[in-house]
Formats: sequence, C-alpha cells, structure tokens
Amino acid sequence: MSGNLPGGRIEAALQLSGGAQNRAVLESWQRCEERFGLAHDTLRRPEVMPESQTRQLRDRNGRLYHHAHDLVRTLYRKIDASGYAVFLTDNSGVILDSVAAHSLLPSFRTNGLLPGAVWSEEREGTNGIGTCIVEGRPITIHKDEHFLSQHSVLTCTAAPVFDPDGKVCSVLDVSAVRDDIKRTDCLRVRGMVADYADALERILFFDERAGDVILHLHPEARHVGSTRDAMISIAPDGKINGATSTARRILAAANNSTDIADMFEMDVDALLSKFTAQDGGNSSAMALNIAGGGVLFGSVTMPERMRRHYVGRSTPIASRTPAPARKIAQIADRDPALRRIYDIGTRLHARDINILMSGETGSGKEYLARHIHEATLGKSRNFVAINCAALPEGLIENELFGHAGGAFTGAARDGFGGRIREANGGTLFLDEIGDMPLAAQGRLLRVLESRKVEPLGSTKSVPVDFRLICASNVDLGQAVADGKFREDLLYRIKGARLAVPPLRERSDIVDVIGRLLAALSNDYVECSDEVIRLLTRHQWPGNVRELINVLQYASVFAENGVIEGDHLPDDFRIETIKPATSARDAIERAEEGALRQLLDDHHWHISNTAKALGIGRNTLYRRMARLGIERR
Repeated sequence: MSGNLPGGRIEAALQLSGGAQNRAVLESWQRCEERFGLAHDTLRRPEVMPESQTRQLRDRNGRLYHHAHDLVRTLYRKIDASGYAVFLTDNSGVILDSVAAHSLLPSFRTNGLLPGAVWSEEREGTNGIGTCIVEGRPITIHKDEHFLSQHSVLTCTAAPVFDPDGKVCSVLDVSAVRDDIKRTDCLRVRGMVADYADALERILFFDERAGDVILHLHPEARHVGSTRDAMISIAPDGKINGATSTARRILAAANNSTDIADMFEMDVDALLSKFTAQDGGNSSAMALNIAGGGVLFGSVTMPERMRRHYVGRSTPIASRTPAPARKIAQIADRDPALRRIYDIGTRLHARDINILMSGETGSGKEYLARHIHEATLGKSRNFVAINCAALPEGLIENELFGHAGGAFTGAARDGFGGRIREANGGTLFLDEIGDMPLAAQGRLLRVLESRKVEPLGSTKSVPVDFRLICASNVDLGQAVADGKFREDLLYRIKGARLAVPPLRERSDIVDVIGRLLAALSNDYVECSDEVIRLLTRHQWPGNVRELINVLQYASVFAENGVIEGDHLPDDFRIETIKPATSARDAIERAEEGALRQLLDDHHWHISNTAKALGIGRNTLYRRMARLGIERR
C-alpha cells in the first residue's frame, strides 16, 4: 500500500482486525486507493438517488423488498441495543429500506445512511455494505477501519443475501453512530445479521424456484426440512439450476457437480421415483449416496403437477373418520414415564385430538411427536415440523400459510403453498409455539376453526386436514397473562397436555447412551464404567441435545473403541463430583424409602398416592422412574 495512507490508520486496522477480517480491510483499502483513486481525507457528500428513482429500484426488487420489509423491522427489535439502525440494500449497495429510532434519524442522515444512498466501495470506500458485497461474507467495519476518515464515527456489521445463482442480491446491515462501541460488542450483532440474511435467502429461494423440484439435504436426517438444511433446485433435465449458500458448499465438496446424475449417480427421474416409491410423494428424509463416497439425507419438494406425474394422483384430504385400530408400535426408549406419555399421545393422535407438549429445550419433544405421528398415521404421511422461534417474525406467516401467485411485485407465478398445506393428510408439529407472533396466532386460529387456509394475497381458501401437535418450553398460561399469547388459541391447541421429562429424570439414560453411540459411529464404541458413572449423574441442562454433543465429541478420541474420562469435552462439568455427593445419595435413598412406604400404604394405587403427595400422576411416575421404583 503506498505511502499516502497514514501508518497510524493502517496499524489501527491491523490491531482492530484479525485473520480474514484483517485481510479484507487491507485489501479493501488497496482497492480504494489503487482502483478507485480515493484518499483517506477525501470529504464528499453522500450520493442519494431521487425518491422516484429509489421507488423504481424497490419495484425492480419487489420480491426482495416484500419479504425483507417485516424482517428488517424484526431484526431491529431483536438487536436490543440503543443507537443501532438496520438497512437493506440492493446488489449495488443502494439502500432500499431502513429502520431507526426517530431521535437518531438526523445523525444517520448526516452520515449518509438513508434510503436511496449509494454505499458501494467505489463511492464510499471501505464500509460494511460495500465491502460485504465484494467479500461475499458477513463482515464488520469498525470505526477507523473505514477508508474515508469522515466515516470513522461509524460501526457497520453487514451480511450478504445470495440469489439461487450464488450472486449477492442484497445486503442486511446494522450500523451505529456511537463512540462507545467496541469491536467485541459486534460479535452478537454479526451472528444475528447473518442468521436473518440466511433466512431471507431461503424464502427468496423458495419463491424464485417455486416451479422447480427442490432437493433438501443435510448430513443428519433430523435436520432435513428444517432451516438448517441445504436446498438445490433441479430443472426437468436434471441440471442443477440453483442452490443456497449451504448447498453450494456441498456441491463444492462433490466436485462442483452441475447435474444430479453426476452427484448421485442416478438421473432426476430415478431420484424422484426413489422418493415417491418410499412414501407416496410425501417426501420424508432418506439416505442418498454421493458419487465418490459419503452419504447425505434428503427430501424433495415438487410442484403438484409433477407430484401427480410420479404418484399418480394428488394427496387427498385425510378422512375425518377414525382409522381402523392398529397395533401401536413401541418406541425404543425404556423409561416408564416416557413410554406412558408415548402411549397416551398415540391414542389421542389417532382420534385427532390436539396435543400440547411441554418440556425443557432438548428433551426430545420433536422426537416424541414424530414417533407418535408414525405410530398413528404411518411414515407415508407428511410430518411437517416448524420451529416458530427460528423463523423471523416477518417470514413466519409466509412460511406457514404460503402466498398466492402475483401477491406482490416479483412474486413467483405459481405462488408458494406454505407448510400447512404441505402437512395436509399428515401431522403439523409447531415447536416453540409460544414465540409465534400474535398476528400469526390469529391466522392459525382461523385455520384450526375452519380447516381452510388462505394464502397471503389471496381471497380463496384451500381446504386442509391435518393433525396438530404443539410444543413449548415456556408457560403458555403466563404468556396469556402477559398478553403475548392468545387465550382462545391456547384452549384450541391444548386438547391434551403431555409433559416430557428432562433427561436427568429418566431411568433409561444408560440405554439412551448406548443407542446414541450406535447411531453416531460406524464403529463399535462404548463408555468405560467411570464415564457411565459421570454421565448418569450429570444434571444435563441441555438434555438429549447436550448428551449427543458430548458423545459426538468423545467418540472422535475413543481410538480403541472405549470412551474414557479424558475424552470428554474440557467444558464438561459434573455436579456429582463434589463433597456433597454422599449427602445427596443419602437424601435420595431416604426419599426412595419414604415413597415406597407411601405406595405400600395406598396398596400401590397411583392416583391415591399422588393425591396424598399433592402432585399429579405424571409427576409421580417421573419421580418413581428417577428413584428406580418400578410399578407393581
């Protein structure tokens, strides 16, 4: 870099940035000087397009602006810090939309952050928006890292949004004009901006490729169909004509395949026939062998006209008449309380009674719901799981209810059916329903009452018939009292309530460990007696999800097939290795003895024993399981 850039500012950038960030900033500075002919002390007024021209840009980016409008405002509320503003740009760095506190608007406008302003690198030097477009990845430009000195009051964190062709089509940016912001303060903001940019990319992908077959892929079957999966759009001739950012990384690992036949060693017709033969067109996750080695799990979403071609008919609305009684398949779990919940759930679900599950995060609510669905409706019917907490407020209604073709400028011609229609004939599982926005709650209530869904932008209702399981890790009764959840919706979804026990209260944890190890590794792996003792006495605040992470980590280092204590993660903490261990054991033994005596006094009548203790039957069953007491 030539000498007219003050050494102090270069050193500041080196100190404030690290690794790739350091490289990105310095390479941007080089572009500013050598390619754009800028100088650090250049003073220039912001370039702002006329309002009419800005409106034309919004119209040309109609799909983007429509989907991002609510998302930008939701992100602004989630930032939860004063002094920030959120901006949406097109692919050239022109701001299309923004939201900020009214009192701060003059400050942002003075610094050129307003709709119609151009924030390309060529115009404004190194900055969050322009440099993000060039780098194609999330980035923070903090104070003196800006090339132009006049922008050194800004801290800008931006993330790119990609189109199906892998090109940057937009940028989400969070900026602040504050002196007290440190670079470390931007880490949380950067993660949130990147998550929202990814969510926007996914919804745009669905819209732009609504007429294509979309292949969902993930290394783990449970994440297929979730917001974590990768999506590839496939043309009728089998050519890959679009992919999300995550999918492009998978394609790169598969030698940058451009055709389904090259990637999976089968043509598109064979691929779709494989899915429809398995589940009648209601695509659930199945294993796919990758050419050259490796396995991914996948499912497909295809237009109804193609589904009819492969399945032979469209999916009918499920009969409201109860299905003939079938023998209920048992789950592998041996915990008595969990098996009892499963048995109750299958009986209720078979009779189309809505179920509300409560339980801690990671305790296996979706796992249980999926098994209840498969036991009652079978694997051939769709099980559609949606995490309401994972979807931005501005996207959840479109995700659930879909939209009509031409509902807004740039919308897909065929529209988007929505996940509720995808669940037709099967089960809709709404996880973390307590985080669903009130507006979406009202629309969902109307669907449940009328059994019809009306896509956004449409006046026509589409009949749907699905069975509903909801889950929450918060007290919905308290949410009603706080005005965050509709009371009428709560009564509608709470046909029956099932409390899923946390992992620490289950009696089958050793069996769970064995089954998880068998699923996580192709080789035989077991735990030493010491590790079993540590794992069974751990409190597991993260429940089964935490246990999976611990076992995945430890399995990597179990070279002789046995997990030892030093193979466990460094941050694994075990509360039972404390001086109070013996005292706690004594208390548990006393509690077990007292409970056995009370059960004897009531001749092992569960309801009478629970009533004597002032607790519910489910709570008593869990307590018995925790203490190793089997029902006589």
